[in-house]
Amino acid sequence: MSRFRAARSFAASEDGGMTGGGLIFMIVFLAVGGLAVDVSNAISQRTHLQLTADATAHSALYVRNYTLNATPEDAKTAALALGRTNMPPGVFGEVLSTQDIEFGVWNRANRTFTPDETSRTAVRVWTHRDAAGENEVTTYLLKFAGFDSFDVRTASVFETYVPDCLREGFVAEEMVDIQSNNSYVDGFCIHSNDIVSINNNNYFEEGTVVSMPDSTRLDMPPSGVRSNEGLTQALRYGAMQIRLINALREVPSSPYSSGIAAMWNYIQLATRDGQLGYLTAPPRNITIVNGQPSPSAASSDSVQAGRNLLDRNDALALRPNAVNYVFCSSTSTQLQIRQALTNVVMITNCQISFGSGGALENGLIATLHRGASSISGSSDTRIGAIDNCAAGGGAQLISLGGMNFASGVSIHGGQLIALREISFAANGDGVRGTSIISGDTVSGTSNMEMGLCGSGMEGNLSLDYFRMVQ
Repeated sequence: MSRFRAARSFAASEDGGMTGGGLIFMIVFLAVGGLAVDVSNAISQRTHLQLTADATAHSALYVRNYTLNATPEDAKTAALALGRTNMPPGVFGEVLSTQDIEFGVWNRANRTFTPDETSRTAVRVWTHRDAAGENEVTTYLLKFAGFDSFDVRTASVFETYVPDCLREGFVAEEMVDIQSNNSYVDGFCIHSNDIVSINNNNYFEEGTVVSMPDSTRLDMPPSGVRSNEGLTQALRYGAMQIRLINALREVPSSPYSSGIAAMWNYIQLATRDGQLGYLTAPPRNITIVNGQPSPSAASSDSVQAGRNLLDRNDALALRPNAVNYVFCSSTSTQLQIRQALTNVVMITNCQISFGSGGALENGLIATLHRGASSISGSSDTRIGAIDNCAAGGGAQLISLGGMNFASGVSIHGGQLIALREISFAANGDGVRGTSIISGDTVSGTSNMEMGLCGSGMEGNLSLDYFRMVQ
């Protein structure tokens, strides 16, 4: 009887009646806690994957553009190594492979990426932790709700671009100094990383840009705002890294053999691995001798200083469609150009002077000379072909020193790059399609009309900039 009463008492007892409900609530609490803990962990892992994708994409595009003759495979290998450093496979599994790195073209208008392995302009990188890769992000508390892992996948797209000011305009590390009675057409850009100095009576058409770090770095007369039509609307503020100048500073002026090799590498990188369409002949070495023996680095042809090196009838003339390395045994030796020079690349340590009738079209001249007037020109000097901004015909001048051109210089689809001051003067509309970039000062005078080509500048040197677009 006592056993029967004990059984009835146990059946009727409510002790522990909350245990079942407590278990249910515990599971609910664990699930809610899992949303906080496990979802936060998944978000953290996604952030890590995104940062790895961003770094890998930037690296791939940088190597593709700034490593001489780098193939897509070279760029992918270098970028993959960086990605695996950020997220070691031993810890995170394989979060990306070479198949996850795609070169292509980014369409800014509709924001789409089109794969193209030959492209240098954009790259897309995928990173992932998922079941397919057996490295999914596992959960802790959500396991109690039957949810074991998250698949996390991210992508990053980087593209190259060139600031508009570096396409056409005046750009200087120090000062841009322009005088009066000049006209600047829609799209033309004036930029200084220090100060822009402007005189009176200049005209800035809508769409032009005048930029400097801040408003205190604009120097002009008290009447400058009133007398410079359109200037207020053209003003922008900010600084930029001038990569063409930064890279040019790394080119040594001596010894000659090292200098010309570094300068040619600089040109190759800035022209897509030296793809100048008119270069079809082998290079030539020429030495200008001033009573000194010629160095072994440039000994194939020797000519006495003062001879007309550029005379087409001279057996030692510059070789067309080729890179010509010209050594001057004296820093005072000056090469005179008194004719139109076409389809020629010359890299030298000599001073260059464009005399009467001197012109350069479809060509490039670079000098290691560091003088203030390492490249100079008379009043009728012409840089580039007068072709109304047609394709081809442009010209580039590069100097480790400075440049100085007299009034009347004519620039058409031309680019001037120098570490020291570039000083020039022009009258009327003799300057059309111009990129002038100085590591020091750009100084122009009065009565210029600076027109924008927009085309015909395809031969310009350019070192790309990178930005994340997706």
